[in-house]
Amino acid sequence: MSKKSTKLEELHHTFKELGISPETIETNDTLIRKIKKQADSVPDYRHPSYVRHLLGDIIMIVFFALLGNADEWGEIESFARKKEKWLRKYLELPNGVPTDDTFRIVIGTINSEHFFRVTVSILMQVVDGILQAADRQENIHKKSIVSVDGKVSCGSGRKTTECGEVKAFQTLNVYSNDYGMCLCQKFIGEKTNEIPAAQEVLRMMEKGR
Repeated sequence: MSKKSTKLEELHHTFKELGISPETIETNDTLIRKIKKQADSVPDYRHPSYVRHLLGDIIMIVFFALLGNADEWGEIESFARKKEKWLRKYLELPNGVPTDDTFRIVIGTINSEHFFRVTVSILMQVVDGILQAADRQENIHKKSIVSVDGKVSCGSGRKTTECGEVKAFQTLNVYSNDYGMCLCQKFIGEKTNEIPAAQEVLRMMEKGR
């Protein structure tokens, strides 16, 4: 049996908390291409002589596979092989589908926070566009209302693993009442870290405006 990946569990949890679902993405070509553009902008620190697969392609395959409930690296590779024809509508895949080891190594070495933060921003732009087209913008608060709350994901903890006990994920979430989605999320070590983490997240969001 394949080992469960803490990184994938973290990404799964992030998608769930941010309210990103297959229904949000799969039928919207324009939205997919916007997200792909952001995936391509993630810094790639790999040495060019060892690169066979584009970083943007790898990120997008993982993105789609997680939406399809894949939770192991091997399942992500299987998903990509089954969906290769559809994926090529949006991805280059110059050397075909990467292996599960490639997904594991590459995703484990990049900072995915920027990609997810920008993805949420794109989804917010889509919501704004729908409201504008429907002439419903007057129902949105002139000053956005956000809620900050920390929570423990009890189901993410493990009593026994090959590396010992794995503590449950503790996260700080910034939720937008206007958009009905989580705008930002930060994993924290302990419940007592909520206040300094909240200050850091809010400063980061303010800079991103």
